[in-house]
Amino acid sequence: MYNRHVNEEGTEMTKFTKENLIAEGKYLTYMPDGFNTPYKDRKFVARFRTAGIGSFATCLRKNFTVEEYFARMDAGESPLPIAQSKGYILPHIKRWIKEAGYPVTPAGKNAWWKAEMEKVEARNASSV
Repeated sequence: MYNRHVNEEGTEMTKFTKENLIAEGKYLTYMPDGFNTPYKDRKFVARFRTAGIGSFATCLRKNFTVEEYFARMDAGESPLPIAQSKGYILPHIKRWIKEAGYPVTPAGKNAWWKAEMEKVEARNASSV
């Protein structure tokens, strides 16, 4: 099957693809056989209050196997921290980082956040 690969241990793993990772309104759902997947076999991936489904799905396709992601979900982790563990940055924060001139990477995010906190501390110190 085109969405399977073998990991370092020799175990066959399933990749997320555009065909099996489906956005339904504000929900992202894993459907192994696309829309032909019976309802009972569909798996919840994440819920979104606003935009961001596209970039989140891209992160899953590039960085996770189906088995890895759902093992972490089953262990009690929530979707955002799982994605962030592989470098995912929320779209609106990416925009802020770019506007501030930092690289859109986890290191750039950390540098941007540190600079923002320094601004807050300076503002708070001057208002005392």
